[in-house]
Amino acid sequence: MKTRPALIAMSHMAAISISAATPGKLIDASEYGITQLAPGADATPAIRRAMEACINTRADGLKIPAGTWHLSPDFAFEQNLFIANNDSGIKRVIFPIDGFDGFTLDAAGARFICHGSLVPISAEGTKNLTLKGFSIDWERAFSLQGTVRAAHPEMKAFDLELLPEVVYELRGNRLVFRGKPSPKPTTWKDWAPPVSATLSWEQNLHWNMWFQGDTRHPVPGENRFAMEPDARVEELGPHLIRVFESTRTLPEPGMVVVVSGMMNPNRNSPAIRISGCRDVLMEDVAIHHAGGMGLIAQRTENFTIRRLKVSLPEGRNRHVTTIADATHFNGCRGQILIEDSLFENMLDDATNVHGCFVRVEKADGNTLTCQLVHSQQRGQTVMETGDEVRFVTSADLQGYGDARVVSTRSLNSDRFEVTLDRLPDGGIREGSGLYNLSWQADLTVRNSVVRNNRARTMLIATAGRVLIENNRFEHSSMAGIQMEGDNGFWCESGPTRDAVIRNNHFLNNGGVVLRMSAEVDPKKFPDALYHGGIVFEDNIIETYHGKVVEGQAIDGLVFRNNTIRMTDFAPPYALEAPSFDLKSGRNIVIENNRFDGGGKVRELTVKAGTSAARPVMKNNTGIVPPP
Repeated sequence: MKTRPALIAMSHMAAISISAATPGKLIDASEYGITQLAPGADATPAIRRAMEACINTRADGLKIPAGTWHLSPDFAFEQNLFIANNDSGIKRVIFPIDGFDGFTLDAAGARFICHGSLVPISAEGTKNLTLKGFSIDWERAFSLQGTVRAAHPEMKAFDLELLPEVVYELRGNRLVFRGKPSPKPTTWKDWAPPVSATLSWEQNLHWNMWFQGDTRHPVPGENRFAMEPDARVEELGPHLIRVFESTRTLPEPGMVVVVSGMMNPNRNSPAIRISGCRDVLMEDVAIHHAGGMGLIAQRTENFTIRRLKVSLPEGRNRHVTTIADATHFNGCRGQILIEDSLFENMLDDATNVHGCFVRVEKADGNTLTCQLVHSQQRGQTVMETGDEVRFVTSADLQGYGDARVVSTRSLNSDRFEVTLDRLPDGGIREGSGLYNLSWQADLTVRNSVVRNNRARTMLIATAGRVLIENNRFEHSSMAGIQMEGDNGFWCESGPTRDAVIRNNHFLNNGGVVLRMSAEVDPKKFPDALYHGGIVFEDNIIETYHGKVVEGQAIDGLVFRNNTIRMTDFAPPYALEAPSFDLKSGRNIVIENNRFDGGGKVRELTVKAGTSAARPVMKNNTGIVPPP
């Protein structure tokens, strides 16, 4: 039987006739006034009336007609949301799909254009959820974009033409950009509740990324052009500014910079949030922009994505889609499937799949007080009764005892108590963490394209089965596939134990193609092991720098039947560095690979940081064993 979700704070607009809606039916937003709106009018009130009808009648879904629908926060639902790896807090939500058992948001041909800070879709505790057929964009991006029009070496300055949609102002010699213009100094005299008409987010020039103007590829060696957040700026004309002494290397005319501003907060408005749900299907959806992640799923079981496009909108001349990851899965389990999708020009990864380390602060018998360390993990449900958890030593991420959760008690968004059925032999070691063994997702990514984004194509940290096949990974600014893990900053767990990466094409990635980067110092802990069971085979690698594999604490890697070629995309760099840098690990095999340097690089080199990490090498062409 379906459960009736709690209705979220009804506004005066809730005085509508919903008695005609029959339980179990599909609500049509056309019956609630959306098709009578003038072009460009706020569709939120009509959508709210339709959404309230869905909530009150436990409807099977909501149908939104084709068209362009503008969404603003003024009449949206309001919820206090914990959003993993984004900025949590009070949010305005257009579609709160909470507590349903079977719900479809069918919006084939609908284009949602958002205005200001809001979360278009949030689903909490819903089973059998389907999202399909629509696109999400923002009228004004949460970033600043500018094109270099001239460089002035004698002044150590360059001229930047800002995109017309950018709202900016100079305060002294400093530039800030905003969601809307600042209020006048006397505006406070006119304020009457609500004040949202004048309040807005605001950012400086911190956290910037450079792209080629014509191809929209990330500029190689982008750190050379990183702008100082409080650089001296002079306005030359409307949307034309001169930036002084801001970068180590002057950018060239035609290069494009995109600035997302201060690191925290700058992820206020993810496009889709899914939390505590089960059996989610998302297909034929496009996300053109979001002030955070495109999709964030947390503590969710089974998620299928087909034909998702995180892509640049036509006619907007933008160089960036989402401010952060295109998709992100925190503490999920079951099967995550991504296929036939496109992810381009994000300011972070196409996907990141991981769990969460929590810090053990103290113990009272078998009851532990634990802390969620990173601010963007706060409020997350990390473990519940019946889950199996593992103790790890934080410095080297080594497990030393498993237990089952008997009960948990939340203290606040930072801390909780957990009672376990047992403690490790020898007790809890100093500086320990816990992570959840029961919530480890299987991941399949196939027939998809990732291109032109900052950071990696994918971050993977899950003990479930991983299959990445038949994809194209082009022009990411950092590594291709990266396996991460740390219990000090992001606190993202756990070790990848069964991964097959095959039949993919890697083209001009800015970093190594495969990186296993658990935060374990191989000099202090040469015998520590973390990621393993990795097979990387039958891939095509085209690179301009020749750095292929890097990692430490590797517990089994087979690198075989791959073709590696040099390209002319950019001048090669760090040719003295090893192409295969195996800092520590064991059971490493490199066999049947072919390298063609194209006359630029004669051969690829291999380095092993420990004797155990020295690989078995067989039948390779153009790859030299370590001395």
